[in-house]
Amino acid sequence: MNDDFFPKGIKEIRHLRKKKKKKRAVLSRLLEHAETHPAEIISPWKVYISGFRFQYAIAGALIVLLAGGGAASAAEGALPGDILYPVKIYVNEPLRGAMVLGGVPKARFEAERTIRRLEEAETLAAQGRLDKTSAETVREHFENSVTAFNSAVDNLESNGSMEDAVNARVDFEAHINAHSRILSTVRNSEVPQKDDIVPLHDSVEENANKAKERRTNTVETFLKDSRNEFDERAQSVRTIIKETEDRLKGAESTSGTSGSSVRDVILENIPQTLQTAEDALEDARQKRGSGDSDNAYSALLDSESAAKEADISLTRGLKFGEEEKEKEKRDSSRKENNSGKGSGSDRDGKDNSGSGSNSGKNGD
Repeated sequence: MNDDFFPKGIKEIRHLRKKKKKKRAVLSRLLEHAETHPAEIISPWKVYISGFRFQYAIAGALIVLLAGGGAASAAEGALPGDILYPVKIYVNEPLRGAMVLGGVPKARFEAERTIRRLEEAETLAAQGRLDKTSAETVREHFENSVTAFNSAVDNLESNGSMEDAVNARVDFEAHINAHSRILSTVRNSEVPQKDDIVPLHDSVEENANKAKERRTNTVETFLKDSRNEFDERAQSVRTIIKETEDRLKGAESTSGTSGSSVRDVILENIPQTLQTAEDALEDARQKRGSGDSDNAYSALLDSESAAKEADISLTRGLKFGEEEKEKEKRDSSRKENNSGKGSGSDRDGKDNSGSGSNSGKNGD
């Protein structure tokens, strides 16, 4: 690697004056170089930035030089394919992760980062921008985040925090299942480039199955070592089911009549998921009544996972619908503008023709 690459890049940026296009071009070249020349820091600060890519740390500093501290904040909304996305992935998130202390917060952070990748894919799909390259980028980072999450929860288990581990795995399973269903809906819809998400969808589906297996194993270990408060958890699940049903009714009252959008298809699948939660909750109560407390608790967690999956699907489905509408508005506005330009040309053509006709008459 050329050691002068980044110093020269910094010097070049500093000498740019009010030329945003040139600054963006230089930054893009630096980020591309960082992507193709990964290297880890080896320093006394490694405990804080272990695994952090040095080139992206430099790129993060360049972002501040280019646009001030607000650039890092702007990167939070970046999507795969955007110029600031590498900063979000390799600068912002590692720095945030380095500040997270404690087993439970660490597991929660890794879960959020994993789900963030899938939300990015859904946003791109709603905007008609999910192509093969961006889907592959999401898949790669998604799988890395899943590994980091499982490692964080494994640490909880090894430290004896079994109930926290159970809660983390139930929530994670619910999120992965919900997004797997959403991606499946996108895959079967009329969204452009839908075939490009096949590897991503398959990866999410595979990890959804693994999430259930891991949750089951964690619960078995948990039940061997402790007893639990069944009634309180069952009531919490019942609340989630009821609130999701109420929200769904409100959403259906404003749903389009076609029922063919991705949003509508997602909403149509939610009652089935809620019914699964209801059935598992009833099964849990029956098992508990017969004295089968271990299997009762496992069934209760099945119900909780399904209830949370329905809630997550509803939230994302509504969000997907908003993004679809925004895209439709942009497309409609673009067509109107193009139509207006075309009409103007037609009018000009008629006027010119008319003038020619009049000239002819005058000539006669």
